[in-house]
Amino acid sequence: MGCLSSRLSENGDTINSQKTHTEFRYVDGRRFHNLENAVYPLPNDDDESDRLHMQHFLIRYIWQNNFSAPIEHILNDPNTKILDVGCGSASWSFDMATKYPLINVFGLDISPNQAVTIKPKNFTFIKANVLEGIPFEDDTFDYVFQRYLLGGYTKEKWPDAINEIVRVLKPGGFLEVCFI
Repeated sequence: MGCLSSRLSENGDTINSQKTHTEFRYVDGRRFHNLENAVYPLPNDDDESDRLHMQHFLIRYIWQNNFSAPIEHILNDPNTKILDVGCGSASWSFDMATKYPLINVFGLDISPNQAVTIKPKNFTFIKANVLEGIPFEDDTFDYVFQRYLLGGYTKEKWPDAINEIVRVLKPGGFLEVCFI
C-alpha cells in the first residue's frame, strides 16, 4: 500500500471491456455495481477506493489493530484461512495478507474493485453475493470479518447473510462484524 496507487491498473485507467459495461452502471459520472438484487448503495470507482483506503487506515490507527477477535494464535499458521466479506477495495484484506504472509486471505465482494499492482500473493478475490451463497464448503474459514456493510443488506436479509457466513466458519472459528 504505502506509496503505490490504489488504482485498478498501473496507469490509473479502469478496466475497459464489454464485460465491464454489463457488470457496472454509471450514474453522474460515478461507477456502481449493476446487480439488481444487491442493495449496496455506494459507488465502486477509484474515488471510492481511495476513500475506503483512507477510512481503513484511520480505523486501524484509532483501534491500533485490524481486528478485535482473539485470533493472534492462528495468524502464523499456514493452514489458516480468513474471509473478508464485502471486501470492497480490499484494504483490510491486503493489510492482513501483507502483515501475515503465511495465512490465506480471501476477499469476497459483489464487484471487482481491487488494485492489481499491489495484490499480495496470499490474497484471492472471489466475486460473489453472500445472499446467493458463499462459494465455499461448510466449515472452511478460521476467521470471517465483515465491515462497512450496514447498508449492504435489507433488514429482512440480515439473518440470511449471517447464516451464510456462519455456514462457512469452522467450529470454534471467529466471526467479527463491525458497524461503523
